[in-house]
Amino acid sequence: MKYIFIFIFTFPLLANEVYINFDQKFMDADWSFLPDVSSSFNKNSSETIETGFLFKKIKGSYFKNDIELSLERATEPKNITLNAKKEGGLIGYTIDDNNLVYISYSTQDANQQVFNCYEFSGFILGGCENATFIISSSNSKYDELGSNIISIDGDTDTFKFGFERYLDTFWLKSFSFEAAKTKYNYNWLSPIEDIRSPLLLNLSINGNVLGEAIEKTLDRLPQRDQWESLQISFGLKQKFISIYNFNVIGEYDLVVLDFNNYSAINKTPKYNFKIRAGVEIYLNNIILTFYGDVYKNNLIGFEPITFNQRTEHYFDKTYGELGLLFNISF
Repeated sequence: MKYIFIFIFTFPLLANEVYINFDQKFMDADWSFLPDVSSSFNKNSSETIETGFLFKKIKGSYFKNDIELSLERATEPKNITLNAKKEGGLIGYTIDDNNLVYISYSTQDANQQVFNCYEFSGFILGGCENATFIISSSNSKYDELGSNIISIDGDTDTFKFGFERYLDTFWLKSFSFEAAKTKYNYNWLSPIEDIRSPLLLNLSINGNVLGEAIEKTLDRLPQRDQWESLQISFGLKQKFISIYNFNVIGEYDLVVLDFNNYSAINKTPKYNFKIRAGVEIYLNNIILTFYGDVYKNNLIGFEPITFNQRTEHYFDKTYGELGLLFNISF
């Protein structure tokens, strides 16, 4: 895959056309005009920079994305903010002026999450001030945790094959089809899973047995065995009002998913639907777009790193965000 990236970076030197996109998305739980989110959701920010080119019949692009999802909850760990980075590229061939076939590859890595306390049905284990029990281990494999009780790592990689047809109509710009395969890799480390003392495991608070609470909670941590998703996507893009240097746009994306080797806790969504509505203002080679996105089932199928057993229960809810896209072409 590294040769594809070399190819992407080399061809712009000879390209007929080059563009750069700056894309910024925002979500704030206090914005009443967006769909209601879970009580633990606070804010989300996503920044993407993308550059692309067209050289004869070859089209290519490369992008980098940073996402920060701020999450606060009432139980330990209280701050479970997710930071992740994604990068990828696309190479396509324009069959004619109206048809493009392409392949793309992307990787997404989450920053390691570390917590000094974790709550198990009323029991708080770890090293924080309000811990029910302070847990530590002399096993060297846990040295990297320091004073923390648990760490979680995750990454995904996605390969896509797609087709897009451009249409010359007054209300429909293009339609597209994609087939994608995503591999999910998660790992977590905690001495809690090594607790063997019957005295501790049989302790009870308000009818909750510590051993049972630990087992139930650990089962909800991300699956350590690799799993994958296969998905197909259908997309439509519209420009249905054009006045002078002003366009009204609409985009519609349907994603259908199938998970392999994934141990679901609850019934997980098998599809997602995204609607984008916005306005474009353009002048010569510059386009500025203001838009809003609404997702039927959160970000499943669109941001792979956000989905696992630990977050699964959020993905049957709608999600919305606002965005600003700046495009310049040369």
